[in-house]
Amino acid sequence: MTLVSWTKQAFAFLLAASLLVGCAVAPKFEQATQADLWQCEEGSLIETRLAGEQLWLQLPASTEWLKLTQQRATSGTRYANQEGTSFWNNGTRARLATPVKTWQSCNLVASGKPKELAKPNFIAGTNASPDALVLKATGHNPAWTLEAKQNGHLVLLQNFGTQRITFKDSKLIKQDLIKTLYQATDSEGNLLKYKVENILCIEINTGEPFPHRVELHYLNKKLQGCGQSF
Repeated sequence: MTLVSWTKQAFAFLLAASLLVGCAVAPKFEQATQADLWQCEEGSLIETRLAGEQLWLQLPASTEWLKLTQQRATSGTRYANQEGTSFWNNGTRARLATPVKTWQSCNLVASGKPKELAKPNFIAGTNASPDALVLKATGHNPAWTLEAKQNGHLVLLQNFGTQRITFKDSKLIKQDLIKTLYQATDSEGNLLKYKVENILCIEINTGEPFPHRVELHYLNKKLQGCGQSF
């Protein structure tokens, strides 16, 4: 074999190897093999799912999953994305930072396989209790979650759960066989109007069906999503 032919074969081998490396596909969300549940300040629950060097993170009261990639860390394990969200953990302790809020102290409360992770039930009482949850609704673009309690108190969570707005004195305004209209006020007297319809609603990200369509009107904004009553 001449030097020229050997060089050509070596170059072809290196090129093929580089193509194989370049074509490697990062693990997908559905390929996650481990799920962990973390409890942070104020009882906030955070779930993570791990697949190789990819970590998917679900912020408190959010239905969205944020994709983070493993980074260098002097201790423990750190994941981050280009939008400024990072997650660090060392054993059963963790810290989560977003562009809006930081959770300094999180503790591992449960581990298991994705979709099989047993989550604790943090809804106290029943529908007869003043603090019982009677409606939970979520939507996207932007992401939001509304929780309504038997005592007429409501919480609207936005920005993946980092913005929390509370309302009181929720009142039923109008009701028929299909829809029910409510209104409530925030701490500054701003009015929230929301409509709950008994119409099947399909969650756009997961395809999961819910019994209600929910529409909010607050600060000249309209938010739409799906809901579940209890």
